[in-house]
Amino acid sequence: MIELHSVPTANGQKVHIALEETGLPYTASFVDLVAGEHKTEAFRALNPFAKAPALLDPDGPDGRPIALAESMAIVFYLAEKAGGGLLATDRRARAEELMWATAISSSVAMPFAMQFFATNLAPEPTPWLETMMTQGCRDALAMFDQRLADRPFVMGERFGVVDCLFYPVVATSAKRLAGGLSGYANLQRYEAELATRPGVARGMAVGVPPSINIEAS
Repeated sequence: MIELHSVPTANGQKVHIALEETGLPYTASFVDLVAGEHKTEAFRALNPFAKAPALLDPDGPDGRPIALAESMAIVFYLAEKAGGGLLATDRRARAEELMWATAISSSVAMPFAMQFFATNLAPEPTPWLETMMTQGCRDALAMFDQRLADRPFVMGERFGVVDCLFYPVVATSAKRLAGGLSGYANLQRYEAELATRPGVARGMAVGVPPSINIEAS
């Protein structure tokens, strides 16, 4: 049974969606970041970078246990373990899929993370950083909005790993920007349609009691 150690933020939701979409059996426990559970020796054994989510699969490759961190790596691992239904099937499409997945984990995640730090965690206001990172978030959303103008999913006609990684950006992270998805018609459509997809809906609901603010990611 896969053991997931997660947080109910966008980064955790990426993995939650992948688990629900693949149907792999798992148990989930949630890391108390405020209490510093992610910095304990036990948790660092799963993720030396002391970040959630982290995953332990006792039945990993060749039947040996494997511990994984980083949402993108976990999502790809789960997709492959489940039989590849969420993955592209030819080399060209797989290369493009990896490019878009990497962009979400770097070019998209960075401005959203820095925007959150600048507006919520900085010891004093830094207007230039807030402005720069907010614009970076909007540029990323605009690019994906354009991408989705002629296709239902990021990679085309089929839901896949890239959507597992991207959907929480529009459903969670973007909500903290002033106006949210206002002005991004294709992203609004994408969010609304995927919200009704059973695996996505279940993944987004994992570990989220009504009192938790899931937009802080």
